[in-house]
Amino acid sequence: MFRSWSLRISLVAVLLLVLGPLLGFLGVLPGFQAMLVFASAALVGLVGIVASIISVVRGRVAPGFTAMALGILTLVVVLTPAFAGGGKPPINDISTDLKDVPAFTHARTLPENAGKDLGYPEEFKIVVEKFYPDLKSRKLAEPPDAVFERAVALARAHSGWTVTNVDARARTFEGVAESRVFRLRDDFVVRVRPEEGGGTRVDMRSKSRAGRGDLGANAARIHEFLEALAGSAH
Repeated sequence: MFRSWSLRISLVAVLLLVLGPLLGFLGVLPGFQAMLVFASAALVGLVGIVASIISVVRGRVAPGFTAMALGILTLVVVLTPAFAGGGKPPINDISTDLKDVPAFTHARTLPENAGKDLGYPEEFKIVVEKFYPDLKSRKLAEPPDAVFERAVALARAHSGWTVTNVDARARTFEGVAESRVFRLRDDFVVRVRPEEGGGTRVDMRSKSRAGRGDLGANAARIHEFLEALAGSAH
């Protein structure tokens, strides 16, 4: 069995490795399901490695080592992103303001969020304070209206982002961020308020629609946007 199947198993792993991102990118599968296909390649690759070892022991050296190499390659490709996000907490909803968390209003009406609780879990607050102590509200010297206009324009120009609702009166706007490969969608909301004593305070919240953990993607999104907003000040 192992003389003929070790290489085939590893080739199936490589196929899953390619199919996952491809099916997600083409929209054939929802992003989370496409990720599961991609992740399953690691398990199949591991089976391929075991089969390849048995194949080598039984004298099928060339196909055995080829199967082993493909299996190891699959494991590396799948596990590298996971290790890169290692140490990140298993939560998927991040906010800069934990006392008065920006609320999703428009996102609640989207079909993709039907039936979901978009309130902020209390247990997440302690986790955010521990793992993202530098993720705070951004304070700017400009007037709130000017900051709000610039923030909306910056979000609209961001690749992969779609601004879905703008409330100029409340100085809040919401949108959806879509990942490049798997087309995973995360909701975000930005809130602009006058700062006591002058200037402006900007807060942002970003929440994944699927999965419990986000490998730090939401925190990175918030940090990147607030840095870009501060850097674009006149």
